[in-house]
Amino acid sequence: MKLLIEEITNEFNHTVSVKGQTGIGSFCGVWMSREFDPEIGKSYYCELSLPEIRGEQMVIKRYQDMPTYTDIMLDGRVVFKGIVDAVEDGSMVVSFSYDWIEAFEFNGVDLRMYDTVKFSLDKNDIRIYPYDIVKEN
Repeated sequence: MKLLIEEITNEFNHTVSVKGQTGIGSFCGVWMSREFDPEIGKSYYCELSLPEIRGEQMVIKRYQDMPTYTDIMLDGRVVFKGIVDAVEDGSMVVSFSYDWIEAFEFNGVDLRMYDTVKFSLDKNDIRIYPYDIVKEN
């Protein structure tokens, strides 16, 4: 995932939260890097660590070809919408864009390949691990 940083917040518990844009919408979470300090206006390639998704948290559409997106709700939750690329033993791989796929643990729901899933997570449960700075051309 590529993330353009728009806002940085130093929390009381010594964590840093960031808010920004991906190729498919707004995004936020907890910045976990000691190697890269987030800077407003810079883009980073990032990996995520996310909690298990429970079935009651998901809205599932069977075999729908709907646009993927992310967005930040007023209560600080991040909405994810993507297409399931693979399902195996309580894990799903979801594609959000051509350059962003994520693996999630899930339970309590029957998922199939090509299902469209929508769910939200609290921004404090989303861990962002940048691994490189996007170089300007």
